[in-house]
Amino acid sequence: MQHIPDLGKNSLGKPDPWAKFRGLAWWQLVLSIVPILLLPVGGAIGGAIGAAGLFANLSLARKPFGTPVKLLAMLGVVLASYLGYFLVVGLVYNLLKG
Repeated sequence: MQHIPDLGKNSLGKPDPWAKFRGLAWWQLVLSIVPILLLPVGGAIGGAIGAAGLFANLSLARKPFGTPVKLLAMLGVVLASYLGYFLVVGLVYNLLKG
C-alpha cells in the first residue's frame, strides 16, 4: 500500500505554514499577497480585510477554473478588499467625527 505524504506537514511532521503558497504560479502568488498589503496602511481593520482577501484568493487559486476566469475572480477579490477597506474606514471616520 502506498503512503501519500501530507503536503501540509514538513519533514519533521510539523505544520508547514507555507504549504498553501507552494505550487502556485507567480501571478497567483502576487494576487494572493496584494490584499494583505492593507495591513501596514490600515492597521487592524486593514489587516483583517487583507487577510480575508488573501485567504479568498488562495482558495480561488486552487479551484479548477480556467486561467482567465481565475484571473478575473482574483482581481475582483483584490478590488473588493481595497474598496471594502475604504468603505469601512469612511464609515468609522464619519461615525467618530460626527
